[in-house]
Amino acid sequence: MSRSHGWVGKILWVDLGERRVHTLDTEGYGEQYIGGRGMAARIAWESIPPGVKALDPENLLMVFTGPLSGTTAPFSGRTSISGLSPQGWPHEWYSRSNLGGHWGPSLKYAGYDGLVIQGKADKPVTLFITEERVLFLDASPVWGLGTIDTQKALMSELGDDIRILTIGQAGENLSRIAIISTETESAAGQGGFGAVMGSKNLKAIAVRGVGPVYIARPQEFKERCNAVLQEARTGNRFAGAELEPQRVKKYKQRWQACTQQCGMRCGTGCRFYEVEGALSGEKVAGQFHCVSNFIPGIPNSFYDWNLDFESAFEIRHFTDNYGLNQWDLLLGIVPWLRLCLEAGLIGEYNGRPIDFNDPVFWRTLLHSIAYRQGMGDALAEGGKRAPDLLGFGAELARPLYAAWGSAGHWDGHGDRGNRIVYPFWLTTALQWAVDVRDPFSSSHSYTMMTMHWSPFLDEQKGLGWDKIKAAGERLYGGQRAVDPLSDYEDKQLAAIWNGHRSIMKDSVPVDDNVFPMLLSYNSPDGMAYAGEMWGPDIEYHLFVSATGSPMTRMDFDLACERGFNLERAIQVRNFLRHRRDDETVIPYFQYLEWWQNPLRSEKKGLEVDKFLQLLEAYYRGRGWDIESGRPTAHKLRHLGLPDVAQDLLQAGLIEEDIREEETLWQVR
Repeated sequence: MSRSHGWVGKILWVDLGERRVHTLDTEGYGEQYIGGRGMAARIAWESIPPGVKALDPENLLMVFTGPLSGTTAPFSGRTSISGLSPQGWPHEWYSRSNLGGHWGPSLKYAGYDGLVIQGKADKPVTLFITEERVLFLDASPVWGLGTIDTQKALMSELGDDIRILTIGQAGENLSRIAIISTETESAAGQGGFGAVMGSKNLKAIAVRGVGPVYIARPQEFKERCNAVLQEARTGNRFAGAELEPQRVKKYKQRWQACTQQCGMRCGTGCRFYEVEGALSGEKVAGQFHCVSNFIPGIPNSFYDWNLDFESAFEIRHFTDNYGLNQWDLLLGIVPWLRLCLEAGLIGEYNGRPIDFNDPVFWRTLLHSIAYRQGMGDALAEGGKRAPDLLGFGAELARPLYAAWGSAGHWDGHGDRGNRIVYPFWLTTALQWAVDVRDPFSSSHSYTMMTMHWSPFLDEQKGLGWDKIKAAGERLYGGQRAVDPLSDYEDKQLAAIWNGHRSIMKDSVPVDDNVFPMLLSYNSPDGMAYAGEMWGPDIEYHLFVSATGSPMTRMDFDLACERGFNLERAIQVRNFLRHRRDDETVIPYFQYLEWWQNPLRSEKKGLEVDKFLQLLEAYYRGRGWDIESGRPTAHKLRHLGLPDVAQDLLQAGLIEEDIREEETLWQVR
């Protein structure tokens, strides 16, 4: 058998109910879908029929790496998790999440490119995967423990060289906002996939692997990796962070990468602390990362509470250990409770006064959600469902939840923590409209390009609008996609481009805060270059160097478009997804934006007629049917999905497209 490069050649399939395992050949999926998220979508199409619900044994939990996982490719340690989502609303859509840490590379070292889990164990189990065998271990001793306590117990039993995915009490109790966690801060937070593990009686997945991942062109790969690192460390505005001397002394602050092969000190989540917990009386360790930075509160803002560092850090520890989604807590549930308190709709929580300045109240709140106690039983269903279950505050929750059961993120309306202004949130509104969850765990590049690299936030570090608009022309095919003074023109171009890049980043996979590498301080035109590679092409060049694939850049881009359309086809077949579903985001975006474009005279809300025209332009650009918002048979066949087209045609869900013009949208 020929040696695989980039890949290790096998996908492990585990049936928990039958306690049986078998393998699939990666080759049947890898070349057509380039990696994790795309491969998972193909397996979902083949193996999750309509009618299955997220917590049914027939739902698949799919955990996938990609061809760069386990290599020295910078920022390549991500792991993609897919399946039907308990958090999804109004349907338990097929969806995805991802996490960092070291678990994914370890699965590769054990000889597997991905893991598919079906069925339900008759009692709690831990799956233990090594190069030699797959074991079903009794999880009774760790059932009931938190995510961090479970990892400590399993490492004590199995060895400290293992890597572990696990759930906490929230997952065991089937909370729709339960996470899957690894290490101290990496989590598949969105989607509620911790509840999927809990529904399968699967407490943890431990992996030990020491096998190799072979590279097709090692010298070329090494040179390209070094060039990427050099650009990331010198051209990226987020690089070059420093430790804080007082916290180094007091909390032993040090650098710790949030994912394997992280190559720079970005400061957003790479600082590790050890803190004496006042509430637990125990030492807790980990990182403040992403949304957890809101836990201390921001006085005189939307997050108007004030906790000291030690208390906030311990609360962060509790959310991780219970296995709760910090995003839904901090941008949905907690703001909603505060709004209800201010409106006089509620004064107590499970008999205790509501006080977000009190760390004891926070612990009570989190414990009640994880264990479904009192009001916590409704909150465990997620902040989108809770108001209807509790019978109050539904109107107050609407400005917080953009769509699909997900609290706002880079939308200009619900998420007060990330500044994005009109007209740029029109692109993000399109991405929200056609997705099944918050799109921005793997699609930050447009918002970063238009906000973080702009003069809005930092006049000294901003590249200037001339360079940003020129980059927009080169990337998307239209300057107006990134022009701060444009309106609805060309926003669909950026939405389509970034939708494909989301598939790419979750498939190969690489970190979203670095890739795609678009803008840089190192070049006259403000665009990123790494050696001979233009920034947006880097993932492709690393892919072909690692795998030896003969794919052209267009082939690579088509694989991303194929994955995006296949996910849409799953929604159409399993949930009858239609244009009218996409349009349900409109009322949310009609709220006035939270932040105002400083170059404009007023805050903006969505203009319905113009947005509907923009949505149709998006469908045209994708080659989808304008009336239904569904991929056409012509489009699916062009993408190499004739079987998908045939199945949807036979079900009467799409029609033959008799238009003669070619509708393929070309990635630039």
